[in-house]
Amino acid sequence: MLLSLFTVNASAGETNTYNRITFQVSEQQQVNNDEISVSMSIERDDQDATRLADEVNRLMANALGTVRKFTTVHSQSGDYSIRPVYSRDKHLDHWRGSSTVLLKSRDIKDMAALVQQLQKNMTIKSTRYSVSTDRKEKIETAMIERAMKKFSARADLVTTGMGFRKYRLVDININNSSNVPPRPVYAMASAKLSSSDIAAPAFEAGETSLNVIISGTIEMQVSP
Repeated sequence: MLLSLFTVNASAGETNTYNRITFQVSEQQQVNNDEISVSMSIERDDQDATRLADEVNRLMANALGTVRKFTTVHSQSGDYSIRPVYSRDKHLDHWRGSSTVLLKSRDIKDMAALVQQLQKNMTIKSTRYSVSTDRKEKIETAMIERAMKKFSARADLVTTGMGFRKYRLVDININNSSNVPPRPVYAMASAKLSSSDIAAPAFEAGETSLNVIISGTIEMQVSP
């Protein structure tokens, strides 16, 4: 009796997964980047930690004053440190200070002009080109709509091709990603130069590849 009861319960808990198929469709679009982000830093060494901190702080304050003149550029403070540097025999050799500012703008010409001025006392750590958030969301919404139509068309094709009348959607996943080709930037060594001695950097935004992938499982059905 116990064996019989177990068999009945097990059968009742089984889920029919016949006539199911899983597949995916994708949509890709090349989009011109309209935003640039630049990370710049001040790096100095000194034997005196207090004197070093004062120099780094003053230079960063001057840099932020220059940034404020460019209303199209947004800034955010980054890493800041005053740390000891030891010699091979573990004795304090000197102090090293650094302070970073993160810059972002949709006006590449203004960014290039600002960076040209800041390079008098700062070095470029990295640059990144991207599609602005609101524009990216708008484009990806249209891409998802197109991908959904592709998915439905593929589901209809598979269902009728396999001799079934209709299908139901079991599950679906929507994934989006972007790919920006890497653009190396070589930091200029710190030097006492006027901004007129430094040519403006040549920034070229390029393109980002936006990708939308829709994957899902359908269950094909014979009944009307």
